[in-house]
Amino acid sequence: MDLERLFKPKSMAVVGISKKNPLSPGRIVLLKNEFEMNVKVYGIYPNGGNIEGIKLYERLDKLPEIPDLLVIAVGPDDTLNYIKDCANLNIPAAVIIGGGFAEIGGKGKKRQEELEKIAFENDIAVLGPNCLGVYAPPIVDTIFLPTERITRPPKGSVALISQSGGVLVDQFFVKFNERHIGVSTAVSIGNRAVVDEEMLLEYFSQVDPETTNIAFYLEGFKEGKARKFLQLAKKSEDTVIVFFGGKTREGKVATQSHTASLAGDFKIIYNALRQHYIIQPHSERELLTCLKVYDLLSHKRNPFGKNVITYGNVAIVSVSGGHAVLASDMLKKYGLNAIRFSQQEKRKLKSLVNSTIQDIASFNNPIDLTGSVLDRDIENIIRYLSDLDKIECIILLLLPYPPNISFQIGSRIANIITSKKKPIVCFVPYVSKYSLIIESLELAYIPVFHSIKEAVQAVSALKERTRVDNLKIKNLFWERST
Repeated sequence: MDLERLFKPKSMAVVGISKKNPLSPGRIVLLKNEFEMNVKVYGIYPNGGNIEGIKLYERLDKLPEIPDLLVIAVGPDDTLNYIKDCANLNIPAAVIIGGGFAEIGGKGKKRQEELEKIAFENDIAVLGPNCLGVYAPPIVDTIFLPTERITRPPKGSVALISQSGGVLVDQFFVKFNERHIGVSTAVSIGNRAVVDEEMLLEYFSQVDPETTNIAFYLEGFKEGKARKFLQLAKKSEDTVIVFFGGKTREGKVATQSHTASLAGDFKIIYNALRQHYIIQPHSERELLTCLKVYDLLSHKRNPFGKNVITYGNVAIVSVSGGHAVLASDMLKKYGLNAIRFSQQEKRKLKSLVNSTIQDIASFNNPIDLTGSVLDRDIENIIRYLSDLDKIECIILLLLPYPPNISFQIGSRIANIITSKKKPIVCFVPYVSKYSLIIESLELAYIPVFHSIKEAVQAVSALKERTRVDNLKIKNLFWERST
């Protein structure tokens, strides 16, 4: 099957357009792609006519060309007829928005079996049914929600595949935009009657050049597909991340009526994924944290160069003692270690700050520079720590409340890291008045998070990726330590 036609079609057609209801799914998809995306789009309506100046065609065989993609927004029985039209006209890909298939059982399951038979016999790449489809900027967007009602994430390196359309547009799109996590393509797979997680992993890891991180939200593997998925992930040069819903007994029951999933024993799944080098966040927040740091560091301009986090040896720098304590308490849970400074190193650290704080700051690890800190104190400390080989990463808790911290501190830190290449992860409160500091850091591809926990999780995520990358190249040290 040609999945390229799903994600990068040159032309598409939409069926299920209402002239009376401006919020009907088919009409929204037609207008959105006509006015906002780069694909050539055609509308199908039994009596022809036009909508907002767009000509509508009576049937698919009346179109001036065979489209690469058909978006189907009609009832389940009519959907099957349109899939037959795809077979007859050699339309290579389709997105089925509507439900009424395996997720309802009985007659719906039989419909889905017929759908699968037609699609597989004719090599039609069908996404869905019961899905939102594809968001592949700037080419195509089959999400049937008006643009003003959804938040779109920026362009980036993450291929995001979700079994739930609602989770995709709410939990992921909104939070991706808040955290500046970029997507290459976002896919809602719904019932995955034809195109499933295995096919998508193969496409994004082996074909799509814009993707370097592949993230899945799943409620269970498609029956018979887990083994191939694991094998593909183990061989993939991309980072593969999987986050599961339906881990509890109650969650498993919910998945049955949601997308007709078969959720398995999570402990078995967890161990299988780990053995095949798949990164598994434990929470939604941890997933977002992983994806943000992986996306940032996937850009060609990687501020850390070839430096990686292997053992999790960190130094914490803060302007607030309480924040430093909270960060320190989290290190062990996330597999990180606070390095110890020698007396000579402590004396050197003390000599690098202004005389006002020399006797009140703490130069243990964590380093607490107090509220009397100056920009140059932070710069001097970061520059010195960057030269210590025993430190793999600096966690900087940068609260811009102290009066002597300027709004240029972000660019000053960025200049040091760009020169030294020392990994650093920052916590800066996501407050609009501090956006200049955050932007200065992120323009240099330095990860910034809006909670202490996320900053610590980010460092742990980088350590985990080092483990996975080494296992993939069969580094013997990592084989022994896993």
